[in-house]
Amino acid sequence: MSSHNYKKAILYSQRIMEENCNVAEIENDIIKHLHENNFEVVKKFSDLGYHNRMRTGLNELIKYLMNTGQTIDLVAFYSFDYLGRDKARLNYVVPRIKKYVTRVMLIENQPSLYRNSKLKLQFNQDIWKKII
Repeated sequence: MSSHNYKKAILYSQRIMEENCNVAEIENDIIKHLHENNFEVVKKFSDLGYHNRMRTGLNELIKYLMNTGQTIDLVAFYSFDYLGRDKARLNYVVPRIKKYVTRVMLIENQPSLYRNSKLKLQFNQDIWKKII
């Protein structure tokens, strides 16, 4: 059995409470995708709902990055927001996060890709080129 060295990742998601949205399944799909691309999720943070402006989970993520002794290679953000408001909010924190990690990835819902009410994900690493 060979040993595999995965890069370390953190997953942040903004959770919503909808019957058609199985957050655990979506997060498992994201973790599986990251694992297939040589990343191990070592920590997860989340916030509940669209209207939580305090974003305690996001603040905890930043504190963790500032204080961890580990090297974190990637922070992956999962957005439930179909209108792009989360992208605008994240513009503010991404420069702070980039001080501590090599890559930031935004994973978005793609409503036009829904099939049988299952959410489809788009893994977008290029979106941050405009920000960084």
